Amino acid sequence: MDKYDEYSEQYAEHEQAGLSLTAILPALWRGRWLIAGSTAVAAAIGLSTAIYSAQYLSEGFFQFGGPIPLLKDSSPKEKEASSGITLPNYKRYSAAFNSGERFREFVQQNKLEANPSVAGLQRIFSSPDSLSKLVQPVFPFTKLDAKELMEQPKDASNNVIGLRIVYQAENAETARRMVSLLGRYTMDSIIYLIYSDALRFKHSEITARISKLDNDIIENKEKLELFQRKGANLKQIIARYPDSANQAARQVISINEDSARYLSPLTQLMTSEVDAADATEAIRQAKREQKQNLLLREYYDQAKILLDGSKSGEAVVRGIDALKQNVFKDKDLRDELVQEIFNKISIENQLATSLYLEKSRFIAGPSLPENRSTRLSTGLLLGFVLGLFGSTLVVLGHAWWLQNREKLGL
Repeated sequence: MDKYDEYSEQYAEHEQAGLSLTAILPALWRGRWLIAGSTAVAAAIGLSTAIYSAQYLSEGFFQFGGPIPLLKDSSPKEKEASSGITLPNYKRYSAAFNSGERFREFVQQNKLEANPSVAGLQRIFSSPDSLSKLVQPVFPFTKLDAKELMEQPKDASNNVIGLRIVYQAENAETARRMVSLLGRYTMDSIIYLIYSDALRFKHSEITARISKLDNDIIENKEKLELFQRKGANLKQIIARYPDSANQAARQVISINEDSARYLSPLTQLMTSEVDAADATEAIRQAKREQKQNLLLREYYDQAKILLDGSKSGEAVVRGIDALKQNVFKDKDLRDELVQEIFNKISIENQLATSLYLEKSRFIAGPSLPENRSTRLSTGLLLGFVLGLFGSTLVVLGHAWWLQNREKLGL
C-alpha cells in the first residue's frame, strides 16, 4: 500500500468520526437563516442590556478647610503648616464614617429615609471595603512626587487635604447627587467627631482650671494674711524704735528670708506691703479668670447637651451660635470681663463656620456624566460575536447529529 492510499484511509476514518470539511460549508449554508436570526437577536439583546444596565460615573474632589481651632490656640504659621487632617486622625475619622450605624444616624437626622437612591447607598455599608473604594484620601505628595522631588520639604506636611469621591448609578443626575451626599456625609462625620472630642476636652479642662483657681485664691489669701500680720508687727517695732526710720537708705541688691531680717524695719515694712499688694493683685486676677471660666463652663455645658442631642456635625456648628446667644442673654455685655468671653466664643464659632461650612467644599465636581461607563457599541459587538459563535456551534452540532445518529443508535 502506498502513502496515498494510507492517507485516504485516515481521511475516511476522520470523515466517519465527524463532519467532513466539505460538509461544513453546506451545513452552514443550510442554517444561514438560523445563524443570521440568532446573531441579530443576540446583538439586540446585547444592545438593550448595554442601554438598561449602563452606569454613569460621577466624580468630585472635596477639600478640607483645615483643623478646627478649639483644642489650642495656634499661630498663623502653625495653622498653615497643619492644613488638612493628619493621617492618624483621618484613620480614626474614616473608621467612623465607614460605619453603617453612623450613616443610618445621618440619614435619620436629615430625613432621607424615603429616598430610593439613599437606600441603595446604604447597602454599600454592608461591606467594610466598599466605601473605601468610593471615598479615597488625597495627599499633597504622592510616591511619584516624592521620587521626583527626592525628598519632602521639611516645612511641609503630608496630611490628608481632601477626598476623591466617585459613584456609579443608572442615572447621571443620581450619580452626581450621591457624590454630593457622600461629601456632605463624610464632612459631617468629621465635624461631629472633632467637636465631640474638642467640647469634652474643653469642658474637662475648664472644670479643672476652676478648681485650680480656687486653690490659688486660697493660697494667696493665706499669703496676704501673713503679709498683713507681718506688716502690723513691723509697724509696732517702728513705733517702739522711731530712730530706725532715720537710718541711711542703702541700695539692696538681693535679699532672701535669712538676710531680710538685717534690713531696717521700715524697709521690711515696705517690702511686706509690696508683697501684700502682689498677693491682692493675684487674688483679683484669679477671681477674674475664675469668673470667665465659669462663663465658659456654662457655655460648654450647653454645648455638650447640644452635642448629645444631635448626631450631625453640621447641626452642631450651626447651633452653637444660637447657643451662645442663649447663654449670654441675661449677662451684662457692658462688663468687659463678660464681653471678652463673648467675643472669644464668637471668634471661635466664626472660624469653625468658615473652615467647615465654607472652605470645606467641592472644588471640582460633582460632575454630571454625559457618557455611560459602558459604551453601546461594546454591548452591540459583544452580542453579535456571542450570537454568531453560538448559532454556528448549534448548526454544526445539528449537522453532526444527523450524520452520526444511525451509528449512535438513535
